[in-house]
Amino acid sequence: MPKRTFLKLPPEKQQRILDAAADEFIEYKGQYEKSSVNRIADKAGISVGSIYKYFYDKDDLFFCVFNSNKERPQTLAESDTLYDYSKKEIGLDLKKGQVGSDLANIIFQNTGLFQGLVFSDTATPDYLEKLKDYLAKDQDRGFLKDDIDFEVAAYLYSTIEFNAYQYCIAHGLDFSKDTEILHKMTDMFFFGIYCDDAKGGMTE
Repeated sequence: MPKRTFLKLPPEKQQRILDAAADEFIEYKGQYEKSSVNRIADKAGISVGSIYKYFYDKDDLFFCVFNSNKERPQTLAESDTLYDYSKKEIGLDLKKGQVGSDLANIIFQNTGLFQGLVFSDTATPDYLEKLKDYLAKDQDRGFLKDDIDFEVAAYLYSTIEFNAYQYCIAHGLDFSKDTEILHKMTDMFFFGIYCDDAKGGMTE
């Protein structure tokens, strides 16, 4: 998340910085470590020092650029469930245009960036509270077991995207398979892997 000083800038200046950063990151999309804050500042027509007044580091700037090119799911209607929300949220597939696609691929190629996105950006207190609200509503409607720990369930849900990514890396799958794996893992989270009558047989 950028610093407040960035959010106070005129929209035109914000966009100029983000556009310059997107150009730099995409130009070095196969070598993220070689992308340069100095060049970004030069392209944006500002000093390097200003970049660090607006962002904590290069990764922070990258996430700001990425988030500006990613569609965020809106809070759903009162009647919808967390499962409904998950279908709209499903990860890096929700991107806008070619720039969003290129930035998503940069993240997929860099474990550190992906981990930062999931655990620093996605799993924020506000996000986790929203998940717990959905869980509470779903339990009130009789969709969940009575003994579900909302804190644990919300955190587990928030890590599915990273687990899908790790699975693809471990199995040599490219970015295009990430969404498919994410869908499978999400369904397992909501519906489990054992059939309905298995519990009795396992606890005898």
